[in-house]
Amino acid sequence: MGIYLKILWQSLVLSFAEIRAAKLRSFLSLLGITIGILCIISVRTAVNSLEMNIQSSLASFGNDILYVQKWPWIWTNDNDYPWWKFLNRPVTNRRELEQLQQKLKGAEASCILYFAGGASVIAGDQVAEGTQILGASYDYNKIKEMEFTEGRYFTPAEAANAQPVALIGATVAESLFSGKGPAEGKQLKINGVKVTVIGVLKKEGSDLFGFTLDNNVIVPFSFMNMFVNTNNGGNDPLLAVIPKKNVPIEELKYELKGAMRSIRRLSPFQEDNFAVNQVSVFTEGIASIFVIVNIAGLIIGGFSILVGTFGIANIMFVSVQERVYQIGIKKALGARKLYILIEFLLESIILCVLGGIAGLVVVILLFKLLGWMVTQSGSDFKFYITAQNIIIGISISVVTGIIAGFLPAWSAANMKPVDAIRGEVSDLFKSFFGIFRRNKVRL
Repeated sequence: MGIYLKILWQSLVLSFAEIRAAKLRSFLSLLGITIGILCIISVRTAVNSLEMNIQSSLASFGNDILYVQKWPWIWTNDNDYPWWKFLNRPVTNRRELEQLQQKLKGAEASCILYFAGGASVIAGDQVAEGTQILGASYDYNKIKEMEFTEGRYFTPAEAANAQPVALIGATVAESLFSGKGPAEGKQLKINGVKVTVIGVLKKEGSDLFGFTLDNNVIVPFSFMNMFVNTNNGGNDPLLAVIPKKNVPIEELKYELKGAMRSIRRLSPFQEDNFAVNQVSVFTEGIASIFVIVNIAGLIIGGFSILVGTFGIANIMFVSVQERVYQIGIKKALGARKLYILIEFLLESIILCVLGGIAGLVVVILLFKLLGWMVTQSGSDFKFYITAQNIIIGISISVVTGIIAGFLPAWSAANMKPVDAIRGEVSDLFKSFFGIFRRNKVRL
C-alpha cells in the first residue's frame, strides 16, 4: 500500500511541475477538459433544475390524485376522436360525488372542485381584480394541504348547507384588508353576493405554472351555485380522489372507472363518457424530453472533452520524453512495468481531474449567480447542483485521464532499461509521439 501512496504523491508533484514548466500549453490543454465538463454539467444542472421545479409544481396538483372530468388532459391513441363527443359528455356533479363516496373502497377522500376565474372581489372600497373563485366540497382539505394564518376550515355543516363563508388567499387578504386588522369575520362581495371570511391561508408563492391559492377565494361548492351555474354543460367541474395509504394508484383508478360506469349506467359495449386524469401523464412526457436534452449536452461537451483528451495526451508524451533517463534508471533498479504504468496514468488522471474541478467550480459559481439573479427578479425558480452531477463530472475527468494517458504510460512501461538510459525511445513511442508533434501548435 505504501508504494502506491508514494507513486500517487510523486505523480501529484510531477503533475504540478509539468503545469509550471509549460504553463500556457498546460492551460490550453486543461481548458478543453474544463470547457467540456462545464458544458456537460451545466446542461445537466439546468435540465435537472427545470425538471425538479416542474415536478415540484406538478406535485401541488397531487401525484397521487385522480381527477374525473369530461375532458382528458392529453389526447390518447385516438387522435382523430371527434371533439364534439367530449363536448357532449355529461359534467360531474355532487350526486355522482356522493355515490362515489359510497362505492369506492380504496379511496381515502374525494371532493368536487370548480374553478371560476376572473372575478372581482370587493370589501368596502377595496377591490381585488382577477381573483379566482374555487368551489370545493368538504374533503378538499384532505386533498390539498392548507395552512392558516387566521381562522379555520369549513365545518361539514357549512360545506353541505351552502353557507356564505369563504377562505381567502394571502394576496387577496393583502389587497382587501391590509392595515385594517384581522380579516377573519369580515365580509366581502363576490359578484354582488355577500360572504363572511372565516379563514386566511398562509402565503404559498407561485409555482412554475403560476398555480397558487394566494389569489383564490374558496367557498363551499354548494354555495357557489348562488352566483355560478356549475351545471352548465360548457363547464367542467372535476372530482378529485386520493387512495388510501396502502392502495396502489392504478388499483384505485381501475375501481374508479368501474364505479363511474356503474353510476352513469354504461353498458359493457359503451365507451367511457368521462376522463380519469393524472399528473403523471405530464411528468412521464417531460422526462423523455429531458433525456434528449441531456444527450445533446453530452454530445456538445464531448467535442470539447475530445480536444482536451488530445491535449493531455500531448502533455503526457512530452513528459515521457523528458523523463526517459529516469525511466531507464528505475527499470534498471527493478521497477516493475506496472509501477511505471501507474505513475504516468495517475499523472494524466490528476491533470484531467484538475481541469474537471475547475469546470465544476465555474458551474457552481455560474448557477449561484443565476440563482441570485432569479431570486432578485421575484421568481421561486431554484437551481439544484446535485451530488450526482458532481460525481459525473469527476468520473468523466478520471475516464478522460485514463484514455489520454494510457498510450504514453504504456510506451513508458515497455521501454527497455538500456535503451532508456541511453536516451533512446522505442519505435512505438516514436510513432505515437510523432503524430502529436506533427499536429502540435508551437507556443
